[in-house]
Amino acid sequence: MYFYYDNDLNAYPTLAEAVKSQKKCWLYFHDDAFSKVNWKIEPTFPLDELYKRRALYLREKYQYLILCYSGGTDSTAMLETFYYNNIHIDEILVVGALSQDPHSGSDINHNGDLYHNAFPLLNKLSFPNTKITISDYTEYFRNDKVHEFTLFQKYGNEWAKYIGSLQSVHNIFWSDLRRILGIRNNKETAVILGHDKTRVEYDENGKAFTRFSNLAFCAYGNNFDDENFRFVFFYTAPDQTAVDIIAKQAHVLYRTEQLCKSLNKPIPETHDIYYRYKNPISFMSEKTKLSVLSPRDTFMINKKDSEIYKMYVEGMKVLKEYMPLDRKHCIFTRRYYIT
Repeated sequence: MYFYYDNDLNAYPTLAEAVKSQKKCWLYFHDDAFSKVNWKIEPTFPLDELYKRRALYLREKYQYLILCYSGGTDSTAMLETFYYNNIHIDEILVVGALSQDPHSGSDINHNGDLYHNAFPLLNKLSFPNTKITISDYTEYFRNDKVHEFTLFQKYGNEWAKYIGSLQSVHNIFWSDLRRILGIRNNKETAVILGHDKTRVEYDENGKAFTRFSNLAFCAYGNNFDDENFRFVFFYTAPDQTAVDIIAKQAHVLYRTEQLCKSLNKPIPETHDIYYRYKNPISFMSEKTKLSVLSPRDTFMINKKDSEIYKMYVEGMKVLKEYMPLDRKHCIFTRRYYIT
């Protein structure tokens, strides 16, 4: 799905190897498809219609849809798109370290979005034919289960090199999702993720472009794909329905920014530009600032005698030989100009 490369076209399969090279590296993320798009052409349909078309495309392409719902801005817009256009979702997956919170509503383990947004909306809306799965991933990190994780079995102490762009304990769960969910059928399954929003940047000549970052799209590594089980980004993919969304969002954001600058007004939050919620979002967790032990992993602090903590520390020791762990390592794709 992705890899890293330098200016001499040397390829690096993992972020750790790219950083260790100490060369200027780039992210290859569907470049073959995205480089053929004329990003300067804005799709004529409004964003709501493009979201609907994307949802219909996924419904027709895959036999089983699992929508990952965090209660955040992107996943809420995804959920509303399916729900209010009467497009069936087979399963809705909500994930968090819920049993480790001191009380309902706590955001200590970054579960505030679930308590204040996700759970209330799921209770409000009706999903009679949809399976609702609420998974507390800390249950799978018990000492009697931790060695079952494929990353540990396959890579041992070097697991952290292959987990992706963020080395959070939370991400270990996602890398083994099919096994954890117990999916044994042969249906073509799509696990639908929201992930990052389309951004607009400007070069030294004032030309506007968009590009993609490894932090958003490479978080879970390349370990989860198999023939009938795919992680699929709702907003960002090489399929035409997703390309239309990226292009439309970029142009809408660009116009909004230019108008606000000309009127000397503050630019709205990106999610307020892209989405028109029928159910307003009341809470937003703070964004993760580190790639290791994020707020979603707070429960680990009190489990230093556990097997998962020991394996995590050993993985970080190996990773430290490749790159500094005190910051996120952001690597971008090529630029796609919209002006």
